[in-house]
Amino acid sequence: MQYSPDGKAYLIAHGADTSDTEWRFYNDSWITGDQVYLFRVTPTIENMNDISAYEFYAGLDEKGTAVWTHNFKKIKPLLEWNNNMGCVTITYNAPCKKYLMCVTDGGNTCARMNTYILESDSLTGNWKLISYLKAFGEQAYFVNFPSKFISADGKTAWMLYSGNFATDWNGMKIQKNPPGSHYGMVLQKIELIK
Repeated sequence: MQYSPDGKAYLIAHGADTSDTEWRFYNDSWITGDQVYLFRVTPTIENMNDISAYEFYAGLDEKGTAVWTHNFKKIKPLLEWNNNMGCVTITYNAPCKKYLMCVTDGGNTCARMNTYILESDSLTGNWKLISYLKAFGEQAYFVNFPSKFISADGKTAWMLYSGNFATDWNGMKIQKNPPGSHYGMVLQKIELIK
């Protein structure tokens, strides 16, 4: 909450549109989806347990300002990429004044998984792709940048993930790519460059 833009707790989640005409195997699972959704709440014990206290991102108005609603039926995706989204996290890199989003596309949930990283000046966007990591891990999931592991200048961080839970599934041989990837908590030191 230290860097909350307005004192609210923000949550990010992935999902899929039930009217999707390009459905894929396990279209909306723990690691696959088509969209990313954003919601927020004023953090109190009572509010965190009361769905009516939450506000849901409902798109942008004609001036490009985020619209928030308490009506879940009016929720809109923050981002969408059909059959290429899944588990999502956001971390604020305070020294760089950037939000970093990590998205994992889990394929068919037991495949080589692609991870991509986006950045934005604001939680509601515009989000820009900064890196696409094909078959990262090769099965990296729950990819994130813990804010406590970002350097004082914001240029070095530790990427945390787990991976490679199905290394020999259906004849598919999963490799440790990058080295050190395994089924457990993995930390990889990275450098953010402009």
